[in-house]
Amino acid sequence: MAKIVLEKVLKQKQLSKRQFAKRLEMEYGNVFRFFRPDYDPKFSMLERWAKALGVKVKDLYDE
Repeated sequence: MAKIVLEKVLKQKQLSKRQFAKRLEMEYGNVFRFFRPDYDPKFSMLERWAKALGVKVKDLYDE
């Protein structure tokens, strides 16, 4: 099963969670759910993350 590696991508991009929230145009407090182990994002959310980070959706997964 593939694992979402959002935190790893943020580190590679040298972005904080606060900066990520700003890129998503979301409140800072709302992004914390994305980092919970049980969070299962819809594909549309993954696309939004990828666009905000300048990566492909597949880059958000560790195979």
